Amino acid sequence: MKKLLFITLLSLSTLLSNAQCYENLKFGGSHTIGIKADGTLWGWGRAYEGELATVNWTEPNPIQINSISNIQNFYPGVLNTFIIKNDGTLWGTGSNLDGSLGVNATAEIFAAFQQITTATNWLKVSASPYFTLALKTDGTIWAWGQDDYNQTGNPPASQSQLVPIQVGTTNDWIDIAANTNSTAFALKADGTLWGWGFNANYLLIAASSVSSLSTPTQITTVTNWIKMSVGGAHILAQKADGTLWTWGGGQQEELVRMCILARPLIK
Repeated sequence: MKKLLFITLLSLSTLLSNAQCYENLKFGGSHTIGIKADGTLWGWGRAYEGELATVNWTEPNPIQINSISNIQNFYPGVLNTFIIKNDGTLWGTGSNLDGSLGVNATAEIFAAFQQITTATNWLKVSASPYFTLALKTDGTIWAWGQDDYNQTGNPPASQSQLVPIQVGTTNDWIDIAANTNSTAFALKADGTLWGWGFNANYLLIAASSVSSLSTPTQITTVTNWIKMSVGGAHILAQKADGTLWTWGGGQQEELVRMCILARPLIK
């Protein structure tokens, strides 16, 4: 009995040791990244694009990502992972299709973190499968990767942009969001919402046949937007008065609503 109790306690101790509380967890397209209180970075899920800095096909259990430290923040994309270090430098690992890592290379996969430029003032990253947006502390936006719909905001369109390029010339941006298709959004300090890239589902221009916008363009005349979150075909945006607004593709959302309505009530 004592031996069984000892084994049980030992197993529980091992489990708790391996399951230290994560201070922050973020989900990418098919992988999850977390940081523990000791500053170590962990990940699990799909790994074959190098998004967990490993060459394994998948990681069903959390693995420590040993090749990176001094982490200020981290941003799992759909096919890659980005981190900003305490010194303000930006690093990425995983898929580099169409230059989406921004490391000035055409190799499609990197299974170890690569530094992205020598800049030391990166603030935030938003990654779609094939293009990436990043915000700097000076209020400028930078973009790289797939550019067939002017996702980088720098016409003319091209197949790819291998290194970060500044979007426009203004420096009053406060937030960014790249959807999982080819559309980019950003908020300015004055509460205006802007967008560029692919106009699928009328995300950028309502009831318009225009396929894309090549440079940042203001969306509506509203000046009190404070937050936004984008999906593949729709956007959610919150105003300062607390109201929540949405537009874009609604087919999947409507399907979910119908399923909920059709579900039997459980008392």
